Amino acid sequence: MIQRIAPTIRIVYTEDGFTESNCVLVEDDVRLMIDSGAGRALAEARPETVDVLVNSHHHVDHIRGNDDFTRARIFAHELEKEAMGNPEKLMAVSGWDELMEGSLEEHASQFGGLPARIYEPWRVDETITEGQVIDCGRTRFEVLHTPGHTAGHCSFYFPEESLVFMGDICLTAAGPWYGEEHADIDEFIRSIDRIIELNPHRVVTGHRPGVIESDIQRVLTEYRDRMLKREQRIFNSLKEHPSTIHELASRNLIYRAHPTTFVLFWEKSMLKKHLERLLAVGAIERLEGERFRAREMVSAR
Repeated sequence: MIQRIAPTIRIVYTEDGFTESNCVLVEDDVRLMIDSGAGRALAEARPETVDVLVNSHHHVDHIRGNDDFTRARIFAHELEKEAMGNPEKLMAVSGWDELMEGSLEEHASQFGGLPARIYEPWRVDETITEGQVIDCGRTRFEVLHTPGHTAGHCSFYFPEESLVFMGDICLTAAGPWYGEEHADIDEFIRSIDRIIELNPHRVVTGHRPGVIESDIQRVLTEYRDRMLKREQRIFNSLKEHPSTIHELASRNLIYRAHPTTFVLFWEKSMLKKHLERLLAVGAIERLEGERFRAREMVSAR
């Protein structure tokens, strides 16, 4: 489905769940899209006629339609360009061997294997940078480097419309997600705080349906603070039972369930980030056997 939200701006909503993503379409002198993962809805946007495609970050659910943009120049942040050639990063499973038993390929076979496309090069024609203004004619928007989800994750601010497309600052019930090598909790918090300070009238994300137009600061604050609440749960669990990361994962401190081994991996990856953060402030200590134990809690924010 495509929804017009301004004279030149439309949102292309995916119909295919978390394996795809919402996208932004600008119909102006320059025909431009942000992200390409809309799945079945992408054809309605006529990608073969788009002049510029901007990728918010490298995950495959946001770039999986890139090949359909046959005439477009493709833009991405410099920190995402290298990742777009790394199959594990595209699939958000970098670090698998450290945290999981069994190979990635073995587990992927449960779901039909890894898609062959991720092993082929993904084209990036031009890099984008913080503060860059992209001019489509009547429509201009600013690149906001908002790392945390990934190192080069970007959001996009349309000042005339007071609109921010936030990519995978997704505002869904399952988020925030920071389960890969270069994801960073502190950067994620700062990125959300930046958008709170920007105080836009409307925000759109890569996975939440609809345009959010009310209580935006409250919604963003609650979403940001989930990371701190997760950390408190982890600390409380370690206060009761010194534990390994695998034991912590079995308590579902981040996700309520692990419907696939990939969700279990992401739980462990995010636990690792929190444990590193708690170690850095002296709130926990590492014991023999890769166990962790709580010490006196201090503010980790």
